[in-house]
Amino acid sequence: MSEQDSMAPAGTILSLGAIRVADLAKSTEFYTAGCGFDVEREFSTPGFDAVILRAGSAGIELIAPRDDAPAPQPGNMFVKFVVNTPDVPALLAHACGYSGVEEMPATALPEFGGITIAVLRDPDGYRVELVERASETSRQSGDR
Repeated sequence: MSEQDSMAPAGTILSLGAIRVADLAKSTEFYTAGCGFDVEREFSTPGFDAVILRAGSAGIELIAPRDDAPAPQPGNMFVKFVVNTPDVPALLAHACGYSGVEEMPATALPEFGGITIAVLRDPDGYRVELVERASETSRQSGDR
């Protein structure tokens, strides 16, 4: 492996952690009014509703599943780490070369502003979602 192959794409940053919540509005109020976080954005998918909150550059994504998922309990509430990168396919391939396991290939999502995401599992089985914004390649930064 060459030195070039051993480096992750420049500009890769940890964006946020994501947790499941039972009551999205109540949890959002806790983190905003109670802890001083700001709402960055809210969105929905067919499977869940979510709110992304920021305190400076640190973020947390609150996820409320819509299906018949069991109620959140300590131990089953952590969802994923979100990592922003200017090159999802390159980082996915790179991480898989270091014991990562691809769960979802790099997929463009035009319905979410043109982001590209991929999901992999780390060596312990934790989910890591890689996110590339459509404009990230040109500006080399940004947050989910």
